[in-house]
Amino acid sequence: RGRADYFSYYYIRPYCRMGPYIVGIIVGSFLYKTDCKVKINKYLNLLLWLVFATLAVVVLYGLRDPISFPEDALSRDVSALYNATHKIVWGACVCWVIFACATGNGGFMNTLLSWSPFVPLARLSYCIYLSHAMVIFTYYDSQRSLIYLDDLNIIYVFLATLVLSVMVAFVASLSFEAPMMGLEKVIFKRDRRN
Repeated sequence: RGRADYFSYYYIRPYCRMGPYIVGIIVGSFLYKTDCKVKINKYLNLLLWLVFATLAVVVLYGLRDPISFPEDALSRDVSALYNATHKIVWGACVCWVIFACATGNGGFMNTLLSWSPFVPLARLSYCIYLSHAMVIFTYYDSQRSLIYLDDLNIIYVFLATLVLSVMVAFVASLSFEAPMMGLEKVIFKRDRRN
């Protein structure tokens, strides 16, 4: 199959995304069983932060040749290995951040991620995730000519997509999520009184 089929035959298939869900379930179960009370030696903690940060950078940027951008840079075997492992490794990296912050081993990263200006974005994050694909597809489907892919165009499209996704998510959250949260509060208040 070609690159055009990647999205529909691989990217959105739930069985191709099972690995990160399993990693998340395992870490969540461990946090639940330990009541988020896990102490890690500070040197081991630092080593784990370095390992998971390195793995995250490798997953994000490890495939790109900084000098050129060849179309067929990866062999079939390397592509298969990357496709089989990159989502699981990324899920493990995210789970490490959650685990470290929840157990008090997050240090500066926990302080940064707990910063109060992130609260509105955190509340919108799921709506942003749901709306960003619609924004991207609307943009690309409306193009009447091919787009030249250079760094500046990619940055421009990324920033525009980010801003539009946040705007769409804000409207969707006010229209659907907020009323449901209000209804949920009313229902659970009645249950508590009974």
